[in-house]
Amino acid sequence: MGRAAAWRIGIGSVLIAASCLQMFAPAWVFAPPQQRLFGLSIVPVFALGLCSALFAVGVIVAGGGICAACGGTSLWDIAVRDPLMLLRLLACGTAAGLILEIVAQWLGRLWYYPWWTSWFYALVLIPGFALYWLFIVESYLAAKAALDAVARRRAVRRPVLLWPVGAASVVVFAALTIRWYAERGFTFDVTGPTPQAPPFGYAVLAFAGCALLSGALAAAVASRHWVPFAAILLASAVVAVLFEVPNAVHRQWAYDHFPGPVLPGGLPLTMFLSWPMQYVVFLAVPAALMPSAAALFWQPPRPDEPDHAESEPAARARAGAEVDEAR
Repeated sequence: MGRAAAWRIGIGSVLIAASCLQMFAPAWVFAPPQQRLFGLSIVPVFALGLCSALFAVGVIVAGGGICAACGGTSLWDIAVRDPLMLLRLLACGTAAGLILEIVAQWLGRLWYYPWWTSWFYALVLIPGFALYWLFIVESYLAAKAALDAVARRRAVRRPVLLWPVGAASVVVFAALTIRWYAERGFTFDVTGPTPQAPPFGYAVLAFAGCALLSGALAAAVASRHWVPFAAILLASAVVAVLFEVPNAVHRQWAYDHFPGPVLPGGLPLTMFLSWPMQYVVFLAVPAALMPSAAALFWQPPRPDEPDHAESEPAARARAGAEVDEAR
């Protein structure tokens, strides 16, 4: 491991540890009466938001260090080599984050933000999910780099076209959700719990459909390339515990309508079990829109190339060459 990689891992770990200070914040920070700005409790929102930002940046920095130590590609590497590609990835990732929020929060009512107001939610929605996507994907790339370093490389088949199945799943989800709300009415609320919500299976159906939009995921399954799925399980397990447990104390976000038992701290077991699902969505949606993202997320490093992501034109050219060879 190089010194630079070790420093990045160390700095990232310190930032992640600092984010846990929210668990030990004095009671007066969250006790009423609160100083408010247009209804927003300023001190709690700032304290919890700062801790979330520290965690996100810490994961990004540490994840980049792990990628460097294991010879993998990090989002920082992409930013240095091709900033426009990173911007495209970020735009696709933000779209994936919005899909997650619309399906699971707006429609599924699976969580809410008790300290926020509607205007503050609208203000932070896009930049918040951009940052959220960055640290989720960087944690995945770090886990994948570590596993790629020890795994035997497999040849991955060309993408399997399952997007019609994915599209059909999304259509079925939309039809079921529309019917459910047509019978009960819909009220938009992100700041408090609701008395009832659609079945949890509706959200699972929607996320499964989004995952199938990318043929790269199915190709990895068909090729028995287990590294991406093991990386998802590893990264989601570590990040979920480090992210959710500190939040359970003062609840910048709170969960509702998850089926199954509730763990100490009010954390649903199903919520932890569903964390890999959001990784799949965050990886599959950009991969469905960008061939270079599919190669980066779902395929092993090419033995004849350095471990880095191709630029978009290069990925398109390689995809065209593979099609010509198949013909």
